[in-house]
Amino acid sequence: MGRISRPTAFARLSTRQARTVFAAAVVLSGLFVAVTLSPLANPGPSRESHDGPGAGDVALYRATIDRIHAGEGYYEVAGAEMRARGYPTGSVFNWRVPTPFWLIGWMPSVTFGKVLLGGLALALSLLAFEALAREEDNAIRRPVACALLLTGPLLPCVLGDLFVMPSLWAGVLIALSICAYGVDRPRLGVVCGLAAVFLRELAMPYCLVAAALAWRNKRRGELTAWLVGLAGFTVIFGLHALHVSGLIGPEDRLHRESWVQFGGTAFVIATAEMTAYLLLLPQWITALYLAAALLGFAGWNTPLGRRAGLTACLFVIAFAVVGQPFNQYWGSLIAPLLCFGVVRSPGSLRDLWKAAATSSCSAAVADSSNRIASSTNSR
Repeated sequence: MGRISRPTAFARLSTRQARTVFAAAVVLSGLFVAVTLSPLANPGPSRESHDGPGAGDVALYRATIDRIHAGEGYYEVAGAEMRARGYPTGSVFNWRVPTPFWLIGWMPSVTFGKVLLGGLALALSLLAFEALAREEDNAIRRPVACALLLTGPLLPCVLGDLFVMPSLWAGVLIALSICAYGVDRPRLGVVCGLAAVFLRELAMPYCLVAAALAWRNKRRGELTAWLVGLAGFTVIFGLHALHVSGLIGPEDRLHRESWVQFGGTAFVIATAEMTAYLLLLPQWITALYLAAALLGFAGWNTPLGRRAGLTACLFVIAFAVVGQPFNQYWGSLIAPLLCFGVVRSPGSLRDLWKAAATSSCSAAVADSSNRIASSTNSR
């Protein structure tokens, strides 16, 4: 427990490199905080308004699942519920793929869905602990910190009816997949990753990262599994889109604005708020939390760290371009991953500071020695 943590990638930086990175981290953190305190800030939990009682995605999805559980068909129910609640239905992308609703709706009881998601959340906490403990030579300080921090993004899994949100399932499964690789269970990693994209197509960036890593590491069997699974999802999504196209009529409307919003830093910070704790705190704290997570990922130079960091960064880049203000809940896809980056940030900051300060002290000592030598020689 008292063992010294392994050095991060920042430990190898030269003086100039360390100072440059440190300055960039300070500037980035300041920029994030400034955005949250400016008129550019995303309002946070606000949502696009919908007319009628029971407004909101949670109520919509719960009503859809309840009717499927009662024996009705998904597409008829989804169309009726969305139109009745004033949702735009003029685009295929306004209609969720049916898999998450079938999964819960066909269970003996709808509440079994909450039990299953809660079980997956618990499994993630345990697997995250094990994966980090293996990297830490069985030291438990960082694994315990991560497990505690994960309670924030995982608490919604068992709160109210939030378990009906497909993005929540996908976020848990993405993190489970990454941790499965961290404990040398690549098959489990593939299964969890593909399950995530079948439940929410927005999990696709992670699947692409995982497939790219399998190709880079020359794991042909694993790459084949990813490609076959993604091909299967493409077919299912194509059939879904074809079916929905036949249900869209001239009276169905589109969103007033495109999903390509270039919301930039403001929207990214809003998505990072999707934990039970950060939603209760001022948004500038989330800005520092996100900056810490990115710094942690930048210094985490292990296979687990690269997988988690690449995934989180790809989603951050995507969220900077795509997403309307009410799509803040997309942050559930990466909320568990950010916990890993945050617990790694103290080590990254320590090594970054040492690389800059120690080298600076060494340079000062060397300069002083040279001056003394020159003074002695001149005598």
